[in-house]
Amino acid sequence: MSKENKIFIFGHHAVEGAIDAGMRKIYEVFCTAQNAERYEDYGYSVKIVDKNFFEKRAQGQTHQGVGAAVSPLKEKSLKDILKTDPQLILMLDQVTDPHNVGACLRSANAFGASALIIPERASAKDSPIIAKTSVGALEYTPIVVAKNLNKSIEELQKAGFWVVGLDGYADKELSEIDLKGKVCIVMGSEGKGLRKLIKENCDFTAKLPMVGQVESLNVSVATGISLYEVAKQNK
Repeated sequence: MSKENKIFIFGHHAVEGAIDAGMRKIYEVFCTAQNAERYEDYGYSVKIVDKNFFEKRAQGQTHQGVGAAVSPLKEKSLKDILKTDPQLILMLDQVTDPHNVGACLRSANAFGASALIIPERASAKDSPIIAKTSVGALEYTPIVVAKNLNKSIEELQKAGFWVVGLDGYADKELSEIDLKGKVCIVMGSEGKGLRKLIKENCDFTAKLPMVGQVESLNVSVATGISLYEVAKQNK
């Protein structure tokens, strides 16, 4: 396989998640000497390297002295996801920070979302940072890259989903919305929130209750709270 078809992931959760999930080909595991015993029993080629090896590849992120050369995840379309009869989907509108995407993906997996949908343009995509910050969730909860989020919203609505956009200026709080059944939660970008047309195409918009002095929450924190509310209503 050509070098271009290999990517590097790092951190214990990302590497062990890739190994356990079996969704990627594992070409080689790299680790510092103190981590070698942890990975020898997996049956993959383990190469002992020093910390400089990771620091050149981990984009300034904490690497924990372990990484792996792996194949990219197989891309999935929204049609692929809908064939599995999903009940909960998360959509991010132009969230560009891969740390936030990874953290949102972790919450999506924790609360049972079947996929995370992001737009093709102006969004962070599959990367070592997303793999690391999702704490292994990237291996189990697929990221669907959509050419047009508005068309994805329409497709979801035709499939019986209520599409709910989070907007700090909405009239109702999220807990006041009936979230039972098939739901897609749509979160806006870190600075600008939901784009106008995305907001207009949602079935509902809702806000989270804010009682302190800060005007908004980090998108990953707001995502976790929103998905919890959906899960709570569907118990």
